[in-house]
Amino acid sequence: MGLDINGDIEFPAAPYQDDDDDSSNSPQSISTSTKLRRWAANRASRLCSKETLYGTLPILTWGPKYTREDLLGDVIAGLTVGLTVIPQGIAYGILAGLPANYGLYSAFLGCFIYCILGSTKAITIGPTAIMALMTHEYGYHGNPQMATLLTFFTGLIVLAAGFLQLGFLIDFMSAPVVSGFTSAAAITIATSQLKGIFGVKVHGEGIIHTFEDLVKNIGDTNYNDLALGITCCLILIAMREMKRIQVVGPGHGNSRTREILQKFIKFTSIARNAIIVMAAAAMVAIMQAHGLKPFSMTKSVEAGLPTPSPPAFSIWDPYQNRTMSFSDMTSALGAGLGIIPLLAVIENVAIAKAFAEGQRIDATQEMIALGICNLVGSFFSSMPVTGSFSRTAVNNSSGVRTPLGGIFTGLLVMLALQFLTPYFVFIPKATLSAVIICAVIYMIEIEIVRPMWRSRRLDLIPFFATFFTCIFWGLEYGIGVGTMISLGMILFKAARPKVVITEKKLPGSSQVYIYVYPDSGLTYPAAEHVRAVVTDAAVIHGNSVEPVVLDCNNVRYSDFTSAECMNLLVKEFRERHQQLIFVGMKRSIRSCWDGAGHSDGRVSCTTVADAEQLIAG
Repeated sequence: MGLDINGDIEFPAAPYQDDDDDSSNSPQSISTSTKLRRWAANRASRLCSKETLYGTLPILTWGPKYTREDLLGDVIAGLTVGLTVIPQGIAYGILAGLPANYGLYSAFLGCFIYCILGSTKAITIGPTAIMALMTHEYGYHGNPQMATLLTFFTGLIVLAAGFLQLGFLIDFMSAPVVSGFTSAAAITIATSQLKGIFGVKVHGEGIIHTFEDLVKNIGDTNYNDLALGITCCLILIAMREMKRIQVVGPGHGNSRTREILQKFIKFTSIARNAIIVMAAAAMVAIMQAHGLKPFSMTKSVEAGLPTPSPPAFSIWDPYQNRTMSFSDMTSALGAGLGIIPLLAVIENVAIAKAFAEGQRIDATQEMIALGICNLVGSFFSSMPVTGSFSRTAVNNSSGVRTPLGGIFTGLLVMLALQFLTPYFVFIPKATLSAVIICAVIYMIEIEIVRPMWRSRRLDLIPFFATFFTCIFWGLEYGIGVGTMISLGMILFKAARPKVVITEKKLPGSSQVYIYVYPDSGLTYPAAEHVRAVVTDAAVIHGNSVEPVVLDCNNVRYSDFTSAECMNLLVKEFRERHQQLIFVGMKRSIRSCWDGAGHSDGRVSCTTVADAEQLIAG
């Protein structure tokens, strides 16, 4: 806490923030209770400010500036994303082990809510491959009521974390861990869809068991499904790469025909999922009209919009032939109550950062928006939702101008639920499997290995640990193992900070002294290490005689344990009759060490030059 140039008191960002300003214009020491009161008053005034209102409701910022050009861009982008989310919603509903309509139930409400609360124009909220996979894993045998309850808790937990401003916890999920998890999840999802491509029944969970079941049942392959699935995959990949085709050259000398053709190619590439699904459904309808049924088909989808109702807090369990109470249901959801909210936030914040276009992302606001999307969605039979990277990319490339584009996406999904569901029975399972596979294979981040190798090779450890644990053990364990390894690496660095030791001579003299310079803060994991290093420097390099200067300019935080260690260090030097001088101590550090006692014999100076004068006598 200090004074600014106008004489006003600067409040810390949090009541636990240390006072590390040792300048002469700092105020006198302020009690902890005063700090807490002033921090609370500062927070209260910020909560009641206009900036907070506009931050909580971003629509108030861009809404009054909305133009006709914005509307046109949002309509085009919103409808384009709608054509993408409808086939994906059907596919992700099936991937989650639920009826296909639950995927579409999850695809519209979040669009409306995020329009009001979202801070990034391009993000589209809805079902994703990872959320579907996690719902399948923790949704209790594909029970829709359990999936809805899982959505309720996901919203509640994410919303509570947003209100408590716990967005900083996401920073502990390192990029290597997230990349390893995403890559493993993509492979797991693609593997789970091979049964749709081959047209066989597979009951195994995970990559290993899925391949085992697939090999056992390979003789039952439906070659019509296999041919259709492979064909759809090849066409989808080709249509995705179509966007690279440039018909229009640089400059203004292009004909109208070329410009229209370029837009057609772009639209075809973006709407490829809808095009391939509609083409396959039309082909099946024609074949069935002639009495041919060569493919495995999607089950009938219930028509109409979901009826609003609260999540069920007790259900009948047909597997155990009993009623499950609320506590039984939460126990059955297990680790999913923690993992799914965590993954939802990670995925959404990562996408927001990727499409922020240089703007600062408010992780707390994103968590509040995502929490409300899930919480309200649970009353409309939604499974857990988050931001979709693929659809957000489509939204951005389609020229979306504001979050209002999500309104048109949601309306298109609602129209599909109301009027198109009778035609979903013509969609082959192989085509939906192809849609999912071609959506997730681009999530495999192998290309990140090379820059990690060039940047910091140690980061490959949490990456591969997360990846292989997810593949061979389970996704929930992989992300835990990777995070623990990453945190372990951080803690090791905190416990073993770099300490520079240099032998220097006094200016104009042959007398030498030992200069010790820790490069980071001094907390209890590092206290004994720093003490041992200083002692070794004094005894080995200084022969227990030469003075030692301990530069504390980088020590900006401390605690009781480190204070005890430093005070013991002072006592050891005094017993050896060896000079120890502390340089550049912050007022908060001095106060912490004084509070631990035994500070009478400690010698400190403001600068190294002052310490050299003291040594020279």
